[in-house]
Amino acid sequence: MCKLHRLGSAKTDTGYYNYWKDLRPLVDKQATNAFWNNRNLKLYKKRNVMRYHTGTVFNLKHAYRYGFSPNANCPICPCTDSALHILSGCQYTEMRNMIIKRHNTASVLIVQALQKGPCGANQIAYIDVGSADKLSEQGLDLRNTANKTLPSWLLPKLTAHALKASSRPDAILFLPSTVCSSRVTTRSQNFQQLAKDKK
Repeated sequence: MCKLHRLGSAKTDTGYYNYWKDLRPLVDKQATNAFWNNRNLKLYKKRNVMRYHTGTVFNLKHAYRYGFSPNANCPICPCTDSALHILSGCQYTEMRNMIIKRHNTASVLIVQALQKGPCGANQIAYIDVGSADKLSEQGLDLRNTANKTLPSWLLPKLTAHALKASSRPDAILFLPSTVCSSRVTTRSQNFQQLAKDKK
């Protein structure tokens, strides 16, 4: 991958090697590796990140492959175990709830940062990262924000039931055509025109 590194006998025809090779020119290398400089992050956590990046997190799929387990299934749900399964795929009720809570916590931090930014709270037209009560407890301003159900003008051909059941993004943020300080709201001409165009 890099002339400075010796690959030795490392395999270069694997999925992980090729994924990272293709991704390398596209990522912000400083941001991607910033966790190495975090002094508050314990070494074992940094090691786990690198294991996940390289596909070497030990799991039952690996154990089965190397003859240490009679099957490759997750010990608490019927799915096949893997690094991705451990991180976000386990369907066991308590694990699923923990995964959703972790996801929503991270998403709320992002939305809070957006609301404090130059584009302001009125640009966030939709959010789906927790109940309205929990979000307002965390200081999010949801006055002009649809929660959990996509705005009907976004996908006008879907019924109300289909909108509620459809796959939804975590948040929809509108940026004005000019600078963010112009603070578009749902009552502004820009927003209303966008809603009309969608119909």
